[in-house]
Amino acid sequence: MLTTLAPFHPRFVHFPIALCLVGALFITLGLIRRRERWVGYGQISLLLGWLGVMAAVITGLIDQSRAPDEVAIRALINQHITAGIALLIAVGLALYWPLRNKRLFSEGRARWGFLALLLVIVALVAVEGWLGGKLVYQFGVGVR
Repeated sequence: MLTTLAPFHPRFVHFPIALCLVGALFITLGLIRRRERWVGYGQISLLLGWLGVMAAVITGLIDQSRAPDEVAIRALINQHITAGIALLIAVGLALYWPLRNKRLFSEGRARWGFLALLLVIVALVAVEGWLGGKLVYQFGVGVR
């Protein structure tokens, strides 16, 4: 039964992508437009996105054993794993930082640092998607 569902990883990547991007967007707009509720919605989205990234990382680590054993593919998979773990850490930091600094959203300098972290999250999502797409469409990993 489980082998008929393999590969697992593609089933778990789409929600974290959407949730992380929507969370970053809501928090950014909430900070710019001074809407606390939007920031809260963004934080909830980021939390759900972080949980999804965790599931995607775990299933990706499981599925990597099914990938062809070629040097170029292994190098790309390692980059994809590294970016995935970096995304997990960045989203986790974005969730933790407001808990540690209650005035984060009202302080100028700290707020800009937090917005920069959100930009890093968006960039990591883009890199992850690009590397994953390259694995699938260029090398056929998880398809052939």
